[in-house]
Amino acid sequence: MPVNFDDDLFGVEARFHPDGERRRIQVYSVVYAPIGFFPFAGTGNGDYYGLYWPIGHEELPPIVAFTSHDAYAVIPEYGDLSGLVRCQLATSDDDTLSSSELDGALQGAGICISDFKIPKRVAASDHLALLAIDPRSAFRHCAAADLAIAAGNFDSAESHYRTAIELLPEYVAAHYGLGYLFRRTQRQADASLHLKKSLTCPMAFYGGSIWSEHQLPGEFRNDWARKALLWLQQTKVPHESLVDDPFFRNIGKLNLKSGDAQNEDWDILTGVVNEYLKRGNALDAVLLWLVLGDRAAMETTSFRERRQLTSKSFGIRLAEMLRLAGLERRASLVDNMLSLMKNPDGLQL
Repeated sequence: MPVNFDDDLFGVEARFHPDGERRRIQVYSVVYAPIGFFPFAGTGNGDYYGLYWPIGHEELPPIVAFTSHDAYAVIPEYGDLSGLVRCQLATSDDDTLSSSELDGALQGAGICISDFKIPKRVAASDHLALLAIDPRSAFRHCAAADLAIAAGNFDSAESHYRTAIELLPEYVAAHYGLGYLFRRTQRQADASLHLKKSLTCPMAFYGGSIWSEHQLPGEFRNDWARKALLWLQQTKVPHESLVDDPFFRNIGKLNLKSGDAQNEDWDILTGVVNEYLKRGNALDAVLLWLVLGDRAAMETTSFRERRQLTSKSFGIRLAEMLRLAGLERRASLVDNMLSLMKNPDGLQL
């Protein structure tokens, strides 16, 4: 993973300037999309394809994700760039990709589309066919698991969810799906572990999108966060790793609502972050701090002002935690992104 942010990773924008010089790199947020996402092709409506390095996978090849800003979602759609090409060609009507910018970005990455054999045509919502074309797609594995649950094939669902988590450890949608599956099969302790993770990983990976081909098919996903919270609050015998977990210990006090003047979640969860750090559980602290950033970004400006939350204050603390967790490359990336922001002391996140 690069330690210097680039919002035009494959030089698409530079080609539109007569002198060939690249425009100034812009950083608009240290919250959404999650740190580690590098956009490389826009769709024309404010959404982007980008490379994403999962947390702890900074030295490995990235996955390819798609943003849906209206739904505050990042969809880990493709296993890599070649998977993107194969799936795009398979769902296209005319042997071309979805946008000229995407085509230009792939050329910039050294990928020649004409080298790919055109796969058999499939529907954009045919998750199983697309998974066969791109077997390292975390999104398609999660979708296949949802379909397996609907068919009553629970062993297959568990396998697909676990593969999705291996590919993207912070994949909220897969953790929630596995938690739901374990509840349904009376494995309450295992369910509690993954339901907790679904609430303590970056919210953008919850799996939703306004685009039909990016919708996970599980009907149980509606109102997922409220359900996960309720199920955890009802858990009598949690997973052994949660017996003295600070987040689980405070689960009964949380409501996970936004815009509520009486909401005490922020103070409770910042206390949990501090306790994780005292215990040496820096990665748990990092993940929960990212969730707090998501939730703070959804609140009002006055909410952030009262808590003195700016991109700079949030990012500096995030970088400190990342270093404690041994994630130096991601910490350096945060430092770099803050240095490129136009107004890091503003109340936006």
